[in-house]
Amino acid sequence: MEIADDQVLKDVQRLVGMERSSIPSVKLPVHLDVIKHHKELDGKSTAIHARIISPDDVQIHIWPQIPDFTDPERTLLLFPGPDAKNLTDVPRESFDKIVVIDGTWKQAKQITKNTPVLNKMQQVTIAPRKTNFWRFQNVNDEYLATIEAIYYLYREFGETFEAPYNGQYDNLLFFYKFFYNLIQNTYQSRKFARFNPRHQQKDYIKYNEEEVKTEAKTDLGTKKEQK
Repeated sequence: MEIADDQVLKDVQRLVGMERSSIPSVKLPVHLDVIKHHKELDGKSTAIHARIISPDDVQIHIWPQIPDFTDPERTLLLFPGPDAKNLTDVPRESFDKIVVIDGTWKQAKQITKNTPVLNKMQQVTIAPRKTNFWRFQNVNDEYLATIEAIYYLYREFGETFEAPYNGQYDNLLFFYKFFYNLIQNTYQSRKFARFNPRHQQKDYIKYNEEEVKTEAKTDLGTKKEQK
């Protein structure tokens, strides 16, 4: 992927006061409305990444407050329902907006069930992909973080309507890549500061098991010497 250097994020302690020009921006070809469940914590939501990277093209709405969709039939809803289509099967001239739901799978179903206007939109889906999200989830690893879903949707848009795709939407993952590497590096450097067993079963942290075994033996030997 063509993702900008994130050294600027490593050099600052807070984003407040940070110059906007130091963060990459992405111009989206279609406006994006994110409908965020009111119980989805801001600190957990990755949809905010899209708002920061594409401030002119992304709006976040806290459900049940949503925009006034005057022509919902011309809006795409990213939701894997039984009638969802791939972008390759949707005429480009048939839509002007895209909607993505931000929340758990249970919350997403609640939003679609209780928001009639969403059922009037064209449902679309993306190709199955394995998530790299570091937060534990009870569903399988093809349930993506919101920013992953947003990125792959716009990437598939580029591949479908702007081919060949040349990485123009890769920076949507700018913050996501930074946090992923930060968490991986933190836990890999602290072999015993592990996620709980559920995370380990999902292989969220890419531990080098041989290094872990070696460090465990070294640590055990050190404790014996101290005694």
